Amino acid sequence: MGRKYRTESNIRSNLYVVGIAESGAGKNHSRVVINELFRKAHLLQYLGGNKIASGSGLLMAIQRQPATLFQLDEFGMFLSAAADRKRSPRYVCEILDLMTELYTTAGTTYFGVEYASTQHNNAHRAIHQPCACIYGTTTPLHFWQALQASNVADGSLARFLILESEEDFPDSNASFGVIEPPQDLIERLMLIHQGGGRLHGNLADVGAIDEVQVEPRVVPTTAKARETFRELDQALVERLRTSRGTGYSSILARIEENATKLALIRAVSRDPEDPQIEDHDAHWGIMLSRHCAELTIREASARVSENQVESHHKRAMQILRDAGMAGMSKSDFTRRTQFMDHRQRDGVLRTLAEAGLIDTITLQSKGRPAQWIKVL
Repeated sequence: MGRKYRTESNIRSNLYVVGIAESGAGKNHSRVVINELFRKAHLLQYLGGNKIASGSGLLMAIQRQPATLFQLDEFGMFLSAAADRKRSPRYVCEILDLMTELYTTAGTTYFGVEYASTQHNNAHRAIHQPCACIYGTTTPLHFWQALQASNVADGSLARFLILESEEDFPDSNASFGVIEPPQDLIERLMLIHQGGGRLHGNLADVGAIDEVQVEPRVVPTTAKARETFRELDQALVERLRTSRGTGYSSILARIEENATKLALIRAVSRDPEDPQIEDHDAHWGIMLSRHCAELTIREASARVSENQVESHHKRAMQILRDAGMAGMSKSDFTRRTQFMDHRQRDGVLRTLAEAGLIDTITLQSKGRPAQWIKVL
């Protein structure tokens, strides 16, 4: 849909999605399905590389095919390197910067980077309406530990729809193996590729050449759907005012934009030839966008830290929360927190107790008294 459809407010279909599940949960399956689906529909030109080595590499891929899906495995490890500006090379950190810029320039022209070079350099070549889509998969530990508080504040995290599995190890599927996409799904993809049947020949595959001006189709929004988005906007403005200073305003500010993108994708998927964003599209997009935003805020509050001290506090609290209302013995807590020495551990427990977050009680027994820790 990239560069072929847009909303009345010039919102495009470029999405950044992160799928989170434990190792061994089957995260690779979704990427394999997408690869097979695009192969059978003869649309492999839309798939980018499985790894991005540098910012200039990402830029060259977008120049080659402005509407590209990058499917990145071990996204948490990649993010850990790209977000660490103190230790990672500049060319790796540039990837996250470019992702942040490309997300907001899908409806205009991106002019790239200026380099000091005497040779001809394509880095500054204009890219008309780039539509870079990202689907990364990772484990919860790698993803949340890779993030820093600055990623929450600067809006780079807010651009991602975070989808975390609620059941990491479901019942086995006995019919897995060969992937055979339904023919009607392949035909629908081809129809979207052709702009609803209005693009034919090699014009459907145009790259970022200056001679071709991209004019996407406008997908109208019904009056009822427009009113639904207006109510969302009013609710978000009120919430943004009350959340000022919390550091999560960037995530809240992206809910409406992501909801509009999701509604556009749903409407075009349903009817590529004569699409229209209806009220149920708007409600579905808002529901999913809000779900992802609330998950991101909740998990970032519990896991993302400014420094090592705060990281120890949050990891300790997460361990105690996982123990449930019953709590856990101090000896169990010590075994689970061996990433801290005894001074750090005692300091963390003292701070959490003084903050009123936990309670430590002593249980008398036949042997030595045992200490028990509970989350309040």
